[in-house]
Amino acid sequence: MIKEICQFVETLEKETPDLFEEGGKLKEGIYVALDIRMNDGKFHLHNVDENGYILKNDIGIYTKQTEMTPFLEKCRLIMQASKPVSAAKIFNPNKKIFNITCSPFAVGFTKKILDKNMLTIKQQGIMSELTNQYFKKAEEFIVDGQPRIWFESLKNLIILNFWAILETIEYNKLKDSNAVIFFLKEPTIDDYKIPYQKYLGLNVFNKAEYNTVYNDAIYGISDSLSSFNGKKMFLQHQSASFNYNYRINGEEAQLIWKFYQLQQNKQLPNPLPIFVDKEEANLNTEVVTLFNGEIKKNYSEIVRFLLNQRQSNLQNFYLLYVQKGQIIDLDFVPTFKYTLKDKENNNFEIKELFGHESTIYFQSRKDSVFDFQNNIINSVFNNQLIQNTNAGNLWIKYFDDLEIKPKYGLTDTIYNLLNKYRRSWYDFVYKSMHNGIRMTMINEMFIDSIFDDLRHDEEMKKTLQIRKKISLWFGLQPLFDNQFKQNNMVNKTQELQTKLRTIAQTESLHIENDDEFAFAAGQIIWKLLIQSESANRTHALLEPFLQKTNPELFKQAIANTFNSYKYKFTLYPSKYEFDKLFSEIMGYIPNIVNMKDHLPMLLAGYFSESVFNKE
Repeated sequence: MIKEICQFVETLEKETPDLFEEGGKLKEGIYVALDIRMNDGKFHLHNVDENGYILKNDIGIYTKQTEMTPFLEKCRLIMQASKPVSAAKIFNPNKKIFNITCSPFAVGFTKKILDKNMLTIKQQGIMSELTNQYFKKAEEFIVDGQPRIWFESLKNLIILNFWAILETIEYNKLKDSNAVIFFLKEPTIDDYKIPYQKYLGLNVFNKAEYNTVYNDAIYGISDSLSSFNGKKMFLQHQSASFNYNYRINGEEAQLIWKFYQLQQNKQLPNPLPIFVDKEEANLNTEVVTLFNGEIKKNYSEIVRFLLNQRQSNLQNFYLLYVQKGQIIDLDFVPTFKYTLKDKENNNFEIKELFGHESTIYFQSRKDSVFDFQNNIINSVFNNQLIQNTNAGNLWIKYFDDLEIKPKYGLTDTIYNLLNKYRRSWYDFVYKSMHNGIRMTMINEMFIDSIFDDLRHDEEMKKTLQIRKKISLWFGLQPLFDNQFKQNNMVNKTQELQTKLRTIAQTESLHIENDDEFAFAAGQIIWKLLIQSESANRTHALLEPFLQKTNPELFKQAIANTFNSYKYKFTLYPSKYEFDKLFSEIMGYIPNIVNMKDHLPMLLAGYFSESVFNKE
């Protein structure tokens, strides 16, 4: 995969070279350009007024609300060519005071760190750190000629006038978190890049002791991909037959580092498809260009655009997911399926089974797998997998740390379901690994999710939510159940709604199978529980019935509940719907003796429109 990432970056460098300079962001703080010239054998600041203050045009204060100016844009590019490879690769590793820049032409630090060290090592100690560490290290990356003159001018002026310059920029008025950056005004951006490339060449490797020479080229461990800590034995391989897994050369290490810089600058979509066929390499540029456009497109929009442009499936790409600088998931996708078909490769739809309005939740002929993700999968998890941010974007939490918050729907049960199944759904949606989800998993997800709704129901406020989940559950059969035609729960529900009404109204008709028994039992339980005069009616009262596994104990629980509310029922001269169905379920002996197997039809009966006309 290292080879593919390197090729990816090389393609971007060739086709969108400006991308690598556009992503860097300034830190909040003050940026000061120093125009240093030689006068009477000494270096002096040239860009100052009559009072010795640096000219306003050469000072820029940046906050998140600041509009970018040409001066600040130059500062941004300089910071791009001065950025430390890592916190361990700065020029000042001792006290880590000057830790923002790694350039012989710039010095950067934060006010908080400088002030903290001023209390411990005082001004003289700080200057020693600057002289003996920062500038000593910076000198390694310059060559003789004009670059050395520039370096010596900055070094001499800063060492002699550091505290005086701070006073001229009103340092004490800055916030503790503000950065302070002094940089030379005369060198061009290209001049800044030359020593920076030398710095990168030496520091993109982890440690020099891990390097080796082969064919006159240095090979080492990429600092972006691997880190080592000799003091933490538990992080080290104790039984491996080798010390280091993979060495790369300096050119490759720089490409890898640039890739991670794009990631840190949020210039790459996440997940990121990396196309490996040479004929499709241009797709990598298109993906990044679309993501960094004036109107930034998300992953699903990028995929839709590419499909419309190509008029064919996307295929043969690596899908990379990076989080907090670490590769969380990497997999090869031979073919990506944007649309879904049922087990027989036909279109299907998922719609509401209950109530008068037939809401359609998903239609495979016009909806994409991303619509399926947002409208179907997310509902199973109480909309905790995908949430809208304040900026109007989607926050999709396939790999995020989760925190239980029952108030917002992330209960213990939903938390456990997410941790157990969200990775399989990620593979299903983004990699088209459809065999990773089976109907047994669908059943478990929906049963646990619905039970959780029942337990947390207040005043029957979750009726619509549970009805939707049952509709989705049954509607997913064509996609995941190989026997969906023989065991079609959607058709059964619709047929039972009609059949049970007829049985309830016709003395000579009787319950004939287990599905009719379970559906009728659900209708009876709802009719009984709705009689409660409690101020807080709740669907949680259904759960004790659902916990019964023995049919006789199940029927006994129904009989006991009837005894509690029998005064609510009028004795008519002839039997009506309730009497009829009640007697039917009490007299029926199910063929499948484990009531857990009847849960789907029992829930369907409970949440379906009532077949009873009389109260």
